[in-house]
Formats: sequence, C-alpha cells, structure tokens
Amino acid sequence: MTSRSRRVPTDAQPDRDLRRAQNRWQNLVVARSAVDPLLTEVIRVRAARHHDCHT
Repeated sequence: MTSRSRRVPTDAQPDRDLRRAQNRWQNLVVARSAVDPLLTEVIRVRAARHHDCHT
C-alpha cells in the first residue's frame, strides 16, 4: 500500500458562503428532470478521482 499525503490540512475550515452557494447549486442540479447521461458519467468519474474512490 502506498502512503498518500493529505490534500487538505486537518485543521482546515470550510468557507460558509462557499458551502451555502454549493448547496444551493447542488439542490438545483438534483431537481432537474433531464440529465445528459454522458455528462453524468464525466462528473461521476471526476468526483471519483477527486475523492480517490477508484471507481
């Protein structure tokens, strides 16, 4: 197993304004009735890479 360095310091605090804006945006995206399957897959792969999910 390889050791990975932390991308975010353990004492980092989220920016509340940014978090609120992100939550509003995510709620709008989830509420959409039609989502492009290719775009959905691109987002899924990018999120997995960001979170080191390897899916």
